[in-house]
Amino acid sequence: MNEYLDLVDENNNPTGEKELRKEVHASGLWHRTVHVYYFMKKNDEYYFLVHLRSKEKDLCPNTWDTRFGGHLKSGTTIEETVVSELEEEIGIKEEFNSFITGPIRKRNKYPNNEFTYTFYYEGSEDLSKIKFNDNEVQEVKWLSATEIMNQIENSPENWSTGLKGFEDIYNYLLDINNT
Repeated sequence: MNEYLDLVDENNNPTGEKELRKEVHASGLWHRTVHVYYFMKKNDEYYFLVHLRSKEKDLCPNTWDTRFGGHLKSGTTIEETVVSELEEEIGIKEEFNSFITGPIRKRNKYPNNEFTYTFYYEGSEDLSKIKFNDNEVQEVKWLSATEIMNQIENSPENWSTGLKGFEDIYNYLLDINNT
């Protein structure tokens, strides 16, 4: 599929240009993504819905991921992308105001240079409405934040995220829920 992404500069300002996704990644061009962390709080502990990425993904195939999301396709907004990504990946359709806005993270990991808009979605333990619509997700399961950090630390090759990145996301959630 020829997916175009809108380009931004190293300060997250739109350039007015667009490029094919594969070229964006091959050339290290700056672009935008969204990440949605699906969580629940149970017995004073936070759990995250993690998923096993498809074997067909171009980045980090067949690894566990702590977030859902994707690239902003050319001409779409952050809000549209947040709503559509959660629906496409696991079949959950929510209004944008159901999401908690998190930080914008500059991720300078050439050739994947991106600004990631972070969101949180508080869901329920009931996974009966979860549907894998776009072949990007193989499996989902609930893990506590502690379990996730232990697994990333002990088997980083099984995860698409690093320990520091997840700790930052988790600590931000703790901060906004304790203020």
